[in-house]
Amino acid sequence: MWDYFSPKDLQWYVWFLNGAYAGIRKNGEEWRIIQRPCRFEDLVEEAYGPEERPSCEEENLAFGVGPARQIRLVPSFSQIPYLVLVRNEVRILPGAEAQFMVAVPPVFQFQDEDAHVLYEFLPFSLSYSWFGDKTAGTLCLSLPIALDPHCKGESTKEGSQSDESNKWTRAASLIQCDIKVRNATRTVLNIKRLAIYTDLMNIYYKDGQLYSDSIIIDGTPEGELRMRIDETKKRSYKKIFTAAKTGLSEILIRRGVGFLKSITGLYE
Repeated sequence: MWDYFSPKDLQWYVWFLNGAYAGIRKNGEEWRIIQRPCRFEDLVEEAYGPEERPSCEEENLAFGVGPARQIRLVPSFSQIPYLVLVRNEVRILPGAEAQFMVAVPPVFQFQDEDAHVLYEFLPFSLSYSWFGDKTAGTLCLSLPIALDPHCKGESTKEGSQSDESNKWTRAASLIQCDIKVRNATRTVLNIKRLAIYTDLMNIYYKDGQLYSDSIIIDGTPEGELRMRIDETKKRSYKKIFTAAKTGLSEILIRRGVGFLKSITGLYE
């Protein structure tokens, strides 16, 4: 679904994105683009494309201009964070760790062979939510998903997840992201919600599913919260989106000291 291909002139190509819909048609250097989002709660299992169609309803029509010979639809991350709630407040005791899995909706881009973006859109309609206080808060995309933790060493049997959880994890148009929180402090960490910043995260593809890098957050004995991105687990996967990495230290300086507290909504 995410590879480059050479479209024919005046031929519509469409993608079905778990309930959302997108299409593109080339006419010389003119590109006609249509997209129809759906509510995130109404997500379905069907996802495939590109597929040739004789015609398309020209709703939400957009135009791009460029001399591209090849094109692809590729997932990328939102420029603003994703906010997700934990189903029940989680207390992580000193020396313990908890893991979370979340299915993140991407922003899709139509790119030419030089990775220039002709058009981009969010396939699922999401609400916005303010995260943090009035002076240091951040506007986020709010995901209607409630997370449950998985503990270190816990064995999860296949089919143990609810049908509602499987709905998100089976969707080929969503990015599967795993988060690990480790508490090396002497106090309890209480987790109420997670704000997922994606500046440093790549996107991968394997066996029909999209994945991101793993996020590891450490509560240290010095009372700090440190975040890092772990790429090692995905090295054998096909990378289809590369993060614009400026370096973690630069990211922290740009956002200021409050970034460490607000990055996941962790509270002591």
